[in-house]
Amino acid sequence: MTFLELASISGGHPSDAITDVLGIAAVCAFFGIACYIAMQVLKDSSTKSVPASSSLNDYYANEEKSKKQEAPKKEVNEREELEKHCEKFIIEVVEGARDRLEEFSQVADDTFNQVADAYASNSFGHEGEGHAIRCKKFLSVCERQWGALRSDIGYVSYMDIQEHLRHILTNHRMLVGQKHANSESVDLSPEVLRSQELVALMRVVPKDKVRTLQEQLLKAVNGFRVSYQDECKVWINEQVVKLQAEMRPRKSRSVQIMDTDYYKRFKQLRVRLEVVARLSDAITENTQQVSENSLALSQVIHIGTVLRILACIPEWFQELDLSPRSEVA
Repeated sequence: MTFLELASISGGHPSDAITDVLGIAAVCAFFGIACYIAMQVLKDSSTKSVPASSSLNDYYANEEKSKKQEAPKKEVNEREELEKHCEKFIIEVVEGARDRLEEFSQVADDTFNQVADAYASNSFGHEGEGHAIRCKKFLSVCERQWGALRSDIGYVSYMDIQEHLRHILTNHRMLVGQKHANSESVDLSPEVLRSQELVALMRVVPKDKVRTLQEQLLKAVNGFRVSYQDECKVWINEQVVKLQAEMRPRKSRSVQIMDTDYYKRFKQLRVRLEVVARLSDAITENTQQVSENSLALSQVIHIGTVLRILACIPEWFQELDLSPRSEVA
């Protein structure tokens, strides 16, 4: 048998030549494996790139299809969404108004009681009429001055109320000194009867008591003014602005609030809040000391009448479920 003789390095052992050959073989094997792996990676990436692109296109196609399907559904429900928004808004306003307006009507009621007490303290009555009865008379006359508007007070404007109460500050002068009992034809119209009640109420206040009564009125109104301006005025103005904003048409909507029942409700609520504010402003801004006795007395009755309207806020804000105010004892 012939054996293959491996060349040996001069001065070296034959095993050194074997080691060199094996090292070269290992290096060649490593490069071969690396090249194979690289080729497999490139092959896999090239085969996967087409499905990935295809999947992305399918995703965008599904998104567009989904949007097209949702668009008609959104248009159909726009009215429903608007009504839900309006209901939520009006609940927030009502919830905020409940405590504020109930407390404010109590302030108006307390202020009226102060004015009625001042009137009773500075007037004289017929035989058997004490302080409580004179308070009751003052209340009754003030109530009748706006009684014709009572059922409509939640729907009429401030100007309507002012026009109805104008006679308190003007008509009494024409009736002073008139002897209706001697007249052949007695006018019993509601307007004349209300004016006669005013005159009867003023005649029992002595001239020397008018100034005292007027000062007590101004003191009561000052307390009312502080309460109104500190606790209610800013809030009412904010609610009116919010309601006006909600009622304004929007180009972005295909369904407007005017197309729903909420427009009427918002408008009525806004009008009533404006009436509260303007009646209160009329008391706090226009009540001042006047020199003429008859005008001073008519001012007392006019302020008392407006305070009675405000004290009856629970009647014309029925959706707030407020507690009714009690009458003067």
